[in-house]
Amino acid sequence: MNYTIELRKYKKHIMELKFLRSELQYQKEVLGVAHQDFELWYRDWCERNEVNLQELNEQNQERVSEIMPDIVPKHDHDEKGALILRDKPVERKEQKKFTNLYKQIAKVAHPDKPGGDGLKFAAASAAYQMGDWSKLLEVAEDYGILPENIEEIYPLMKEEAVRLRNKIKTNESMYSWKFYQCATEECKEILVKQFLKHLFKLELP
Repeated sequence: MNYTIELRKYKKHIMELKFLRSELQYQKEVLGVAHQDFELWYRDWCERNEVNLQELNEQNQERVSEIMPDIVPKHDHDEKGALILRDKPVERKEQKKFTNLYKQIAKVAHPDKPGGDGLKFAAASAAYQMGDWSKLLEVAEDYGILPENIEEIYPLMKEEAVRLRNKIKTNESMYSWKFYQCATEECKEILVKQFLKHLFKLELP
């Protein structure tokens, strides 16, 4: 295939991954605030409507412990800022496809190099170790570095786009996110009733 077309195809995938990462970052910031807002509104609503949360929690302790991890925002970045996209370590043969690219980034981004950037190098290193390919490619793009094996990494870029979309979809299913989307008190009340039904099987009029 024509190299110019290949390059445009690669740039298109990069733009898609950047957009998905940006959307995830936006969701993370929103959920950090919306979860607290939903919690306060939900508890206040229960108090106003004489719903005894303490009693419900005690009666449904086992069910709550099983369900809660799936309905509250999760930390999706490690301590170095790499996006956690997998529930198991990255495979060595997959990582190997990005080794050359990582070495090229290290040559210009390492803080010991003239004009090096410690933050970008740390981000690239964490991304390489965690298998956060979209972040590694983003850093490479910042330095104008193109992978030498574009065709070989296309399938991995597509897989990563799927993982990012799945994370976005999971966030959109969170009650905190739905609460943020509510524009009226009626919407918020309906959401609280759905939450109580989900968590405690409590039917409310």
